[in-house]
Amino acid sequence: MKFITKMRRQRLKQSRIFILPSARGMVFLAAIVVLILAAATYSNNLIFILGFFLFGVFFISMVQTQFNLQGVVTKFVSAEEGFAGDGLTLLFQMSQKSPRVHRALRLRSLSRKWKTLAVGREDLEADESQRPMRITMLAWRRGVHPIPELAFESYYPLGLFRAWTVLRPEGTLTVYPRPKGIRILEPLNCEYGGEQAVGFGASPDGDFGELKPYKVGESYHQIAWKHYARSGQLLSKVHWGDVHKRYHMELTTNSVKKESELSQVSAWVQQALNENATFSMDLPEEAIGSGGGTEHAQLCWRTLAQVKIG
Repeated sequence: MKFITKMRRQRLKQSRIFILPSARGMVFLAAIVVLILAAATYSNNLIFILGFFLFGVFFISMVQTQFNLQGVVTKFVSAEEGFAGDGLTLLFQMSQKSPRVHRALRLRSLSRKWKTLAVGREDLEADESQRPMRITMLAWRRGVHPIPELAFESYYPLGLFRAWTVLRPEGTLTVYPRPKGIRILEPLNCEYGGEQAVGFGASPDGDFGELKPYKVGESYHQIAWKHYARSGQLLSKVHWGDVHKRYHMELTTNSVKKESELSQVSAWVQQALNENATFSMDLPEEAIGSGGGTEHAQLCWRTLAQVKIG
């Protein structure tokens, strides 16, 4: 998949970090209160000592949890493109100026629409100036969307406190319409291998039948690289009995009223890609010329993601 690259740095300062006791921390604090009340009731100095010792652990854990998150620089690097309902992976880069150890750093989505499928979890060692972190979110729906707010957090060291900061990366997430539809798209024409192909005779290697001039958009796997190395001429391989199809997809202003129409066209693009065919597309506001291959399909899907309904 092609990546969209947008970068924004956000240094975690003390004023931007929030901290609250976790569920485990609340239970731990309640246990301390019970111990101190019991010690006061029975005048037991040993229980007093234990209670105040645990309270000291509680306080030190709070300071350490916030200190663990402080001083980290986060930078949004890139985000995948994909279909609605699939997982999109976002790439971030953590870095630090002061050599310190940061343990159990986590990254997750705060949006209910963009659910977190895989939480980012990384450590940043003292001898590391930077380290990548990835988070995978469920693609909400078709379109080009701003990246939702993310929580950069830590429960280290004892899980008694949760320290976090809110990240608002600058960038967009492109979600393609999910391929879905039952209508079959008929090809405009077909070119057959063998006698009907426009070729240059059989290959001496014997692994394919014909050679034809390479057309922009065709898969690089079809290029006859050995022939190119010998002659410098860029040709594509045609296997005996192969059928090369050409498709044309068209959407008018009246037809772009439902998401199902875009899903149907997305399915046609997938069909043409699976058949290694050449295809073009006409939309109300844009026309895409003839081409083939993964990059051309991604161009069509990206254009469909930007279509406005209504």
